[in-house]
Amino acid sequence: MIKPLRFLLLSVLFSGLVLALSACNDEASVEEDPLALYYPAFHKEALPADFDFANTPRYDLTLTIDPENRRVTGVQKVHFRNQSGKIMRDVYVRLYPNLSQLGGLMKVTAVRTLPDQFIVGFVSDDDKTVVRITLINELQPGEALDLALDFEVLAPQKSGYVLFGESEGILSLPYAYPMLARQTGDPAHPWRLEIPPSYADIAITNQAFYSVTATLPSAYTLVTSGVELTHTVGSEPGLTAHHIVTGPAREWVMAVSSKLQKSSQTVDGNVLNNYYLPQDEQSGKSAMAYSAAVMRVYDKLFVPYAYTELDVTEAPTRYLGMEYPKLNYIGQDVYRDVASSQEMLIAHEISHQWWYALVGSDPYRYPWLDEGLAEHSSLLYMETLYGEEVANRIRTRRWEIPVKWAQDNGYDVPVGQDVTAFNSTNYEILVYAKSALFFDHLYLAMGRERYLTVLQTFIDRYRFKTPTPDDFLSIVQEVGDFDPGPLYQKWILSTDPIDE
Repeated sequence: MIKPLRFLLLSVLFSGLVLALSACNDEASVEEDPLALYYPAFHKEALPADFDFANTPRYDLTLTIDPENRRVTGVQKVHFRNQSGKIMRDVYVRLYPNLSQLGGLMKVTAVRTLPDQFIVGFVSDDDKTVVRITLINELQPGEALDLALDFEVLAPQKSGYVLFGESEGILSLPYAYPMLARQTGDPAHPWRLEIPPSYADIAITNQAFYSVTATLPSAYTLVTSGVELTHTVGSEPGLTAHHIVTGPAREWVMAVSSKLQKSSQTVDGNVLNNYYLPQDEQSGKSAMAYSAAVMRVYDKLFVPYAYTELDVTEAPTRYLGMEYPKLNYIGQDVYRDVASSQEMLIAHEISHQWWYALVGSDPYRYPWLDEGLAEHSSLLYMETLYGEEVANRIRTRRWEIPVKWAQDNGYDVPVGQDVTAFNSTNYEILVYAKSALFFDHLYLAMGRERYLTVLQTFIDRYRFKTPTPDDFLSIVQEVGDFDPGPLYQKWILSTDPIDE
């Protein structure tokens, strides 16, 4: 039957309305996804099903960087919830550049609540590394708060080992924003405010998400622990504004330089960026080759890499490296005088993308857990590519000989202690080498297949969480069907001679 014209018109209008409403609903569903902004930075499947986004802090940073004068000025908006289990009256942020071992200067100049813009009072502790913000209104357990902090950073210029500051044309700027102190969930001690010794890792933080807009001179390369979404001409000629996102991540880091060169390639579907100084081009090429090989091996041994990009950059950290989520510093000396150690250092540092960035550990209370796993992962990588003879050489020269020296010279202490139990002489020997021997004896006793199953299970259960040593030991017992107690006692809890 032929429909009346009026009915046809109404049908068309109704269909159009349904389609329009459907499109609006689709757009709304996308906008309602709180993770949508950050998806370019990580693989969705890497998030555990129980990931707690509501209780994960979020940073929105607007930075202006003046590399010539080593200055950063910024406004930081931070969103977080009271996880203390009691009424909160004070909030703590860390100003890590003020640590004596970093030698920088950071100060908070204003704090406001959002969106009402009420001014909030704050005071620094004696060594200027902790700021206590006193809230106008009490924050109830589970209640969220948004704060805006204005801040300034001045980085030093120095030589030698430089983690924070300018050296050799590279301005390294980790910890260059006020970092929310880690919440514990313990009403009696709600905040982690320990001051790390100079030889230990620095930041004690919660996982967080970051959206950063950094404006700096266009002639400078910006290396960050995030993924750049856009870069646009800044408000003034000669400036570029970079919009970067990352997360879940324990910290956000940047380095800037007018000298660094960049190369890129795709590894297992992820972007690998490699930065190096022009005079170190050949070593830069080898760093790229090693980094790609390491990523491929760890993807197969453990689980696929969690982020979508990995940056590896030459840095003024001498023969040492430093790990950050999605970014690894590799010291300049291994691009030059000690280039033979470059592959092993890269293998160690990149393994931290699994043991620290993906599965965390407490760097103050249990420094051995992630460092021992990183060291042993390096052996697994070298053994996979080069065989048992090379692995045995690593065991002997890198671990057993230094630990035996520490025992013979009065530097041995139980590894299972916090960072204050060590000193600048024995920290690396014990926290790295002796703990690696614990994991290695597990590996040799359990066999490769069972040991790797334990590591894979450890990752699956504790993605983007911070497990304890007991959590790891329970998985060895359950999944590996092996009692780790005697080895744990020997290598982690005691000072038994190495040759027993």
